[in-house]
Amino acid sequence: MKRKSYLVGHAFRSFLFASVMTVAASQMGAFIDGMMVTWFVNDAAMSAINISSPVLQLYFSLCLLLGVGGTLIAGKAIGNYDREKASRIFSLSVSSAVILGLILGGAGLVFFDPIINMLCPDRAIVGYAGAYMAITIPSAAVYMLMIVLQLFVALDGEPRRVTAAVSTCIAVNLILDYLFIKVFAWSMTGAALATVISYIPAIVILLAHFRKKNALRFSMKYDFRNLLAITKTGTPSGLTAMLMSLQIFVCNIIAMHYLGTSGVIVFAVCMYLLRLSMIILTGSIDSFQPVASILAGSDDNKGVAMVLGKAYRFLGISLVVFAGIMIFFPGIIAGLFSVTDRSTLGMFNSAIPAYAFNIILQCAVGLLIPVYQVYANTRHAMIISIGQPILPIIFFWIFAAAGINAWWGFAAGQLVLLILVSLTVLRPKPGLIPFFLIPSGSAAKVYDTSIVPSVEDTGNQLREADMWLENCGIGKALRFRVGVSCEEILNNIVKHAGSINRKEASVDLRISLHANSITAIIHDEGRPFNPIEQDPHSGIGLLIAKKSCDEMKYEYMFHQNILTMNWIMDNSVK
Repeated sequence: MKRKSYLVGHAFRSFLFASVMTVAASQMGAFIDGMMVTWFVNDAAMSAINISSPVLQLYFSLCLLLGVGGTLIAGKAIGNYDREKASRIFSLSVSSAVILGLILGGAGLVFFDPIINMLCPDRAIVGYAGAYMAITIPSAAVYMLMIVLQLFVALDGEPRRVTAAVSTCIAVNLILDYLFIKVFAWSMTGAALATVISYIPAIVILLAHFRKKNALRFSMKYDFRNLLAITKTGTPSGLTAMLMSLQIFVCNIIAMHYLGTSGVIVFAVCMYLLRLSMIILTGSIDSFQPVASILAGSDDNKGVAMVLGKAYRFLGISLVVFAGIMIFFPGIIAGLFSVTDRSTLGMFNSAIPAYAFNIILQCAVGLLIPVYQVYANTRHAMIISIGQPILPIIFFWIFAAAGINAWWGFAAGQLVLLILVSLTVLRPKPGLIPFFLIPSGSAAKVYDTSIVPSVEDTGNQLREADMWLENCGIGKALRFRVGVSCEEILNNIVKHAGSINRKEASVDLRISLHANSITAIIHDEGRPFNPIEQDPHSGIGLLIAKKSCDEMKYEYMFHQNILTMNWIMDNSVK
């Protein structure tokens, strides 16, 4: 039987909801503030929050720089069973985020007036923007700590805790927004305070994860050489988010100059819709990254390709629904944002469907960034990171200046980027999957299969694996040891894994033949069970398995048992 995607799909889905909620925490704060001030203050207040969003986008980009870079490296370390290195990377990433946040918050207060004047040349809304940013700018350290913690808690196998944390954050923000804006009439100051205060309970919930026995550990023993590796790995993700701040700033100016007040309002709504789509995209990315990095760390490139397929499937279905609403129901969206002015509404109805195609292309191409990052294809990731924010600016400006429907300029920029990327990746080096650049095989010879958890199918797959080892030239004695260990582990799963799906191929067996060793990795979704520390009731089965291999390692990740066994080869047993 060939390898099936059942367990990989479960691993991806175990991260998906938490990852979507993680991004929602970063984006929904400003979105909720925007909706609340629209309802309880006015449209100008909503535009002020959009104009101030480059500040939050800058903070978020630095979180991605440190958090994504850190989790990719830590994930590979976990895949290699090096939790000590993963803990060092975690500690360095979190500490760097807090220190950088304190520096940015302090600098923001010192240069507050120049920042306000640069971001908000419109005197009519500068007061709103100033009141909002007076709270959000100095809160950088709190915000950045929350986002980086979310990424590492999810990587460390507790995405449901992230879900609880960000759900609490959103609920607190919503309640406080209503109290501070509607009841206490604190206007923009109230909106900002509600957002910042909502971060605190989320952080408390996340920090509780690290009290667990096998969680990543915080350490003050820093190796700052790792900081360079973290920033290098995370640069494509961080740069994209950082340049999005530039896109918002420049496109606001273009809209003011060529399209007037109506253009500024419509662009503000487009940015809110983009933030919502980023919840889908970044949630897909944050679900793909930890699973893919851990699989890549164990040389399971086929598994990485399977996870990518699951990510694109979720992204595609979500975008069909989201973009479909934008294309066919722009009037409903206008009502949500209280857009009633006739001239603004006319522009709105032509802009929102056009901008939907930008969102489709931006998300489809954006998912390639982490794929390239996992395998250190930094040049290709950087092309997308720079092109995604910059090319739409250029085409938006060209279309606006030429009197064409300017909102199609965003999609035109994304389409040009897709063509440029395609020219560089459609003919890769031998051994790489075209376009995605994932290795088509592994460094070692591999027997890769999925097993239906039954005595019959287990026996069939083990006989097939033994024949494969024999064809690879492995001697009878070593094949016997490999077979005994795998048989006892698999039989234990069949007999004792109560929650496992017995109708699907829900157990993966992967045997790798290296120059001087054989490795077998067994995945199952049964209850957590560490055969290194525990024996079944009889005791004998797993004792035989442990004695028959030279090394045994265990991890519980993605709500799955992952057991790795190694056998050392020498010329006498080949």
